[in-house]
Amino acid sequence: MKKFLLTLSLIFISANIVFAKKPPTMPNSYDSTGLSARSFAMGYSGAAMPNSLEGVFYNSASLGFNGSEAIQVEATASIIRNTDLDKNDMVYYNPIDLGFTSFVVNQKQGAISWRTFSSHDVEERDGSDFYKKSEHIKAITISAANVNEKGVSFGLNLSYLYGTLAESSVMDGTPFAQTSSGNGFTMDIGIMAPLKGNMYVGVNFENIFGIMWWENYDFDQLPFGIRTGVGYIMGTFNLLVDWNKKFYRFGNIENDNFYSIGAEQYIGRYLVLRAGAQGPSITETKDIKYTYGAGINISIVSISLAGETYKIEEEKVSQYSVSVRILM
Repeated sequence: MKKFLLTLSLIFISANIVFAKKPPTMPNSYDSTGLSARSFAMGYSGAAMPNSLEGVFYNSASLGFNGSEAIQVEATASIIRNTDLDKNDMVYYNPIDLGFTSFVVNQKQGAISWRTFSSHDVEERDGSDFYKKSEHIKAITISAANVNEKGVSFGLNLSYLYGTLAESSVMDGTPFAQTSSGNGFTMDIGIMAPLKGNMYVGVNFENIFGIMWWENYDFDQLPFGIRTGVGYIMGTFNLLVDWNKKFYRFGNIENDNFYSIGAEQYIGRYLVLRAGAQGPSITETKDIKYTYGAGINISIVSISLAGETYKIEEEKVSQYSVSVRILM
């Protein structure tokens, strides 16, 4: 009897796994990057930038080089986006609308952060038929790092994901509406080490474990990612070069391989200029994003502005962000 009940239970569980509906998320719904206007302006680079808040998102091992007792707080928002591209098409390339995108609190080798993975609405119509979807996914991350006796820093990100998916439609006169909540967890591991001179090297393994469970749907496996880079860090001049590779567990993303380069130059005590680029190839210039920005440091407050320009389906896209950092 026990064997029969066990077999029946396994059949029931297997049937649910096989026939569970795929959630209407996109493969890049979990690709949140470039969350600080500083790294935004530097071509989304940051795998080998020591002692930076950006390390929370690019390589947690960077926190290992922060020996300050002071508390740093930074908030970032996307403020302007200009394009003639249809909004529904834009979502497939950038699933985050304008607004508040991230918040970080850091002290010494630890940090806690909040960020937006996706936040958008999609609507499609065909006569009297229509389909609407609202997708919102956020994450809270605890980060920590430590430097060993050889000067190598090891970092860890543990994130809790939460979100909602809402769908409504009318197809052939049949109405449908459903709202689902989601919860998930991810883990990243980062390593960073100084090389000779002012050089650093870093590598981050993203979503070593990453799953999002959705009510009324099957679960999502987050894409595994490898980000590695080198940095030339002079203090008043910094140069970063990154390579980022994504391995998507579902869906089809045309460009899952990116190169990034970014530089910043401090001009005196108060002003810093930044520029960078990101693209799937260093030869295909039509697919490159060009980034730029500036920062102002006044006492304990730093304000960074960033912009980027690129093309999607021959349509020009411009986007601008701002970050405010306070040293407490």
